[in-house]
Amino acid sequence: MARKKYDSAVFLAEQGLQLYLKALIVKYANIKPKTHSLRELLGFLAEAIEAQDKISEFIKESRKILRELESAYILARYEPKVYEKDEAEELVKFAKDVIKFVGVLADEFERRISEEYDKKGEREVHHD
Repeated sequence: MARKKYDSAVFLAEQGLQLYLKALIVKYANIKPKTHSLRELLGFLAEAIEAQDKISEFIKESRKILRELESAYILARYEPKVYEKDEAEELVKFAKDVIKFVGVLADEFERRISEEYDKKGEREVHHD
């Protein structure tokens, strides 16, 4: 990342994460949240994929860095912040890690739903 690109990298990492969370919420809950708060979006997603405990714990453990990433969205619009290389790399990596984390939870949810659907189908077949 070139020095002047650090702020853009952090802003785009936040935007990518925000849009990914919104896409999952639309997919699993069929709602379009208006918020830009990553923590609120994670809360919506937790409910949609029945992962409240895991996501709540993640939010608690990651509250500080989530706030930093959220502030990138606000600061980019109103008050430019200059990020150092290490800050930018940490925030971009964190955004990628969150995407992986919620992706795994979404996959687990899909598997559970699929297994429940398969079991329901088997019960209906055996009762005919």
